[in-house]
Amino acid sequence: MSQNQGYSKKYGQVFLKNRNIAAYEVSLINGKAGSSVIEIGPGHGMLTGELLKANYRVIAIESDHRFVDDLEYHFTEEVREGQLQIIKDDFLKSELKSADYIAGNVPYQISSPIIEKLRTMSFRKAILMVQEEFGERLCAKQGMESYSRLSVMTSLSFDCKLERKVSRKNFSPVPKVDSVIVSLNPKPWDYGIDYETVSEVTKKLFSQRRKKISNVIGKNDFEYSQKRVEELSPDEIIRMCYSLYPEKFRSC
Repeated sequence: MSQNQGYSKKYGQVFLKNRNIAAYEVSLINGKAGSSVIEIGPGHGMLTGELLKANYRVIAIESDHRFVDDLEYHFTEEVREGQLQIIKDDFLKSELKSADYIAGNVPYQISSPIIEKLRTMSFRKAILMVQEEFGERLCAKQGMESYSRLSVMTSLSFDCKLERKVSRKNFSPVPKVDSVIVSLNPKPWDYGIDYETVSEVTKKLFSQRRKKISNVIGKNDFEYSQKRVEELSPDEIIRMCYSLYPEKFRSC
């Protein structure tokens, strides 16, 4: 199958063509042989092959039947021996709940829903290739230009790290932007207030990120009211949620 065959503009889909980059992604997992890895959207199988070389047990979930057929052809032995399981399904709609690790070169247009899906799953670490701008927002800290609602919700759910920038020249077709590899290590949600409430508060706040909190919320009689939204740390946003919704607070 050619590198461009099956390219989907709908999802901003491009394919990694540098095997050394795929090997680097696998090295970041740093797990034991035999550990399970869910691979999101394996496409032509560049990352799949490196995961198998490292003796991981791979569950590759792919929605395009053309790639499924290609993977089954190229990894016949690994499928037969049970090292590779190929599931034809949409990752976002799948019922996969857990694995030791998650890996994938994520289509640009569905990066946010994939991060949200990962929040509901159980795993030790995720290694993802994402668009550079998205990766910067994902891991940004307060005060940075790229700090956003995504940064806050990710920080509360994961330890996020930008591992490496990857030039657009390593993909086919060549995209308009560079990519980055990020690692995500899950954190327990033990903040004493439910995820949905925090999500709604951050959505409202970051709709006007440069304004003072008092102007966004319509109140000025609580802590942080004179700060600008972009200056609030994730922990400060949690404490603000306690003030706004004391009835939803529960002791951890």
